[in-house]
Amino acid sequence: MTSISKSKIFIGIAISFAVGVLAASVFNVPRQAVLIFLAASLSAFALAFYGRNNKTALGLLFLFCAGLGSLRLQVSLVPNQFEEFFDAKQKLEGYIVEDVDVRSTQQLITFKPNGFSQNILISARLGQRFFYGDWIVAEGKVTAAKNYEDFDYQKYLERFNVYATMSYPKILMLKSDRLNPVTGGLLKIKAAFLARLGSFLDEPQNSLAVGILIGGHGTLPKEIVNNFSVTGISHIIAVSGFNITIIILAIASLAEIIGRRNSVWLAAAAIVAFVIICGASASVVRAAIMGSLMLTSLSLGRQYSVAPAMFFAALIMLILNPKILFWDAGFQLSFAATLGIIYFMPEFNKLTENRGAGSSAGFWRAALSGLALVADDLGLKTLVLTTFSAIIATMPLIVLNFGIVSLSAPMVNVLVVPAVPWSMLFGFLTALPFVGAGCAMVANWILIYILKVTEFFAGLPYSSLNAQIGLPVFLLLCGAVFGFYYLLVLLNKRRVSLSVEQTAGL
Repeated sequence: MTSISKSKIFIGIAISFAVGVLAASVFNVPRQAVLIFLAASLSAFALAFYGRNNKTALGLLFLFCAGLGSLRLQVSLVPNQFEEFFDAKQKLEGYIVEDVDVRSTQQLITFKPNGFSQNILISARLGQRFFYGDWIVAEGKVTAAKNYEDFDYQKYLERFNVYATMSYPKILMLKSDRLNPVTGGLLKIKAAFLARLGSFLDEPQNSLAVGILIGGHGTLPKEIVNNFSVTGISHIIAVSGFNITIIILAIASLAEIIGRRNSVWLAAAAIVAFVIICGASASVVRAAIMGSLMLTSLSLGRQYSVAPAMFFAALIMLILNPKILFWDAGFQLSFAATLGIIYFMPEFNKLTENRGAGSSAGFWRAALSGLALVADDLGLKTLVLTTFSAIIATMPLIVLNFGIVSLSAPMVNVLVVPAVPWSMLFGFLTALPFVGAGCAMVANWILIYILKVTEFFAGLPYSSLNAQIGLPVFLLLCGAVFGFYYLLVLLNKRRVSLSVEQTAGL
């Protein structure tokens, strides 16, 4: 169509679709207006395309995709099936359709009553055990989710297809194992593993190990969760591409034994199983899609490109569930962090190369190069640059969603993140017979180290700052992030041109 590469056109399509979803999430645009917009943009695109006006055609294609995004969000907004039952006591029979989320003070059960396509979130006391696939009768008051001043809890739950809540109803279990046997089997393996892990590790190390291995912080004390937030390392208890990469690398090591094709299929099956076990959160699904694309590229002998893969994952996820764009902070942070690593890290790498070269550019380049020298000598350069890249990219969203700016995040990430893979390794090895107890002891030491580091830095004055902001300030922060990125690009271009001039002068 134009001189623009196909991958950039695809990225533009994905971004346009997301913009359309976002617009429909924020503004109440009539569906009829969206349909008229789609028809007009498609007609204009056809005219421009056949008239060989490629740039105009491309712009109209992006507009059409934005309209599709708005329409997809509108289609997903369906009436609440439980509205007529709100604030009335009901006796409902149905199935537990998700893994039960056990917290420190309660357990959350996703319940689908017979005759309904939407779910109810049940808050139940600890003690009585429930499992995915259980057929139960719940008797209690059906209520709408309560919104908070700065948090739309209803929309947050609706992204999971949850449209009502029940608080501590009477629950009678009728039968078990009534749904997908594969999912049920995997979740039973998960439960057995967690029970073994808990038999070796004390709290809160056990809860932290669970969070690092399969995500979540439901059983961690609030003080520890707050420490992680203040020091900017909450991401270590949110499953991400790091976990998926470890799975792929571990199975890739078997390629010479079982063959490349078999190892690819095994890795794909392991990724699917991991998603089921961890729960299909935004970060898990994003990482799984990108990991699957990497496997496909390897099996076909094609080059894997991270940026198109990430935007492909985002597009697929928004097509399947457009509500996650605006009402799921996990989705936003996962993609923002990945974007930061994709785009900022190469520029930081360029800026810290050729350390000995001097130029009028710079004090700042010299300072960055000095830091890079120390980090590289310690084997931490990649970690430091990755951390800074992710922190910069996610900063506006973190301030908007959580009202906090962590000043200690860079240092704590450098101290903690290298220990995370070792805690995962030894935590996982506790499942093995004979050596499980010894591996658990090593894992315990590492987990205590992580907890002590975060506790120390969280207790320091000015470890973090509270910063409640609105949409205008958020947009200004986003502009500052984009401006900083282009500043890095310009600095690197200037450095290259100066290097060429110096070489020519020689």
